[in-house]
Amino acid sequence: MQAVARAARERSHLRGAWIGQMAIGSALAPLRRSDFRRLWIAQTVSIVGDKINQVALSIMVYRLTGSLAQMGLVFAITFLPAALFGLVAGPFVDRWDRRRTMITADLVRACLVIAIPFVVPFGMWAVYALAFCSATVSLFFEPSRMALVPSVVEQDELMAANSLDMTTSSIAELLGIGFAGALVAGVGPSPAFFLDGATFIISALFVFAVRHRAVRREVAPMGLDVVWRDLRTGLARIRDDDVLRGLLITYAAMALVGGAAITLSILLALDVLRNSGLADALRITVVDLSTTAGLLVGSIAIGIGGPGRAGRKYLSGILAFGVLMVSLSFVKDIRIAAVVLFTLGIANEFFGIPMLTLMQQNTEDESRGRVFAVRMTLTRVAAVIGLAGAGFAAQVYGVAPMIMFVGVVAACVGLFGFLTPALREA
Repeated sequence: MQAVARAARERSHLRGAWIGQMAIGSALAPLRRSDFRRLWIAQTVSIVGDKINQVALSIMVYRLTGSLAQMGLVFAITFLPAALFGLVAGPFVDRWDRRRTMITADLVRACLVIAIPFVVPFGMWAVYALAFCSATVSLFFEPSRMALVPSVVEQDELMAANSLDMTTSSIAELLGIGFAGALVAGVGPSPAFFLDGATFIISALFVFAVRHRAVRREVAPMGLDVVWRDLRTGLARIRDDDVLRGLLITYAAMALVGGAAITLSILLALDVLRNSGLADALRITVVDLSTTAGLLVGSIAIGIGGPGRAGRKYLSGILAFGVLMVSLSFVKDIRIAAVVLFTLGIANEFFGIPMLTLMQQNTEDESRGRVFAVRMTLTRVAAVIGLAGAGFAAQVYGVAPMIMFVGVVAACVGLFGFLTPALREA
């Protein structure tokens, strides 16, 4: 009897190991495709470059001006192009060859960031102008990349591909910030911009190696009438599709909530958890690392989980995010806060990655750039409003009540989505 039981346990263990290997293999399947692998490497290098730019630019501006307000201004400037031109970028992305658009965007951004140290003698306005231009060019890169991914992987690999993208982003941001800080501390901000430019060139080389070629289309001259017509077509495409319309409404609401949650988590560390015995900077670090670790685990878990029931995963992630935010409003201990924030990070990826997958699956290739440009514009504007508005609201109503309010709003968004059949069954 003992031998039979032992054999059964061994079979169960082998079956579990086999299922685990199959799940991990499915999550990594997109990397077996050379074109996706090249795009994935390009993205990783580019994210590290973005962090170098962020750290170098903030330190350069602060050293030159001694003003925190000026440092905040330069980051606000990098968000401005999305609000001004984000929608307009979509029609160009859909009419241009996406691979060439990405290569051109990388090379132009390389020139812009390398030029930053050379324009400093002309004044801060020149630095701000280059930062603005670089952010504007980025508007063409990201929608092109997201629109290109479905063309280089199979449909049932999209969830895994987006999971890998998000996992890469989390790891690259963690490593990139540390590397950028050490680099700028060691060589100063000016040389760091040269390395940042090199990352864009490396990214362009990997995109250049992508073998996929888009079907040639008849391209009309891109006058304002053509751009406006294409933009209206893209907006109509979203309006007339129940899944896309529901996704953009709910995700824009969650971008507002997510922006507020970022501000409120920092205020939680500074205000509510101030009696933890840790210094301000250390409390903020604990909050940030807990959330980022959750994002990393969530992005891996959603990829292992497979491509099925994306709509329900999306809405369940939103609902879980809301419930966790409400629970966070009662937390007074930093150790419990770290656990809740880690879980919040996981929930964030369980609605973020399925959202990207559903948008890719429900949009035809010729309008995908416009749809992603609309999504990028709406979410960035909503996130900025949430980031700024939460601080003012917390000043008036308190941090904990605002955390609870944001959680209730997120839960309502999730419930609204479950009551929308097209979104629930997507």
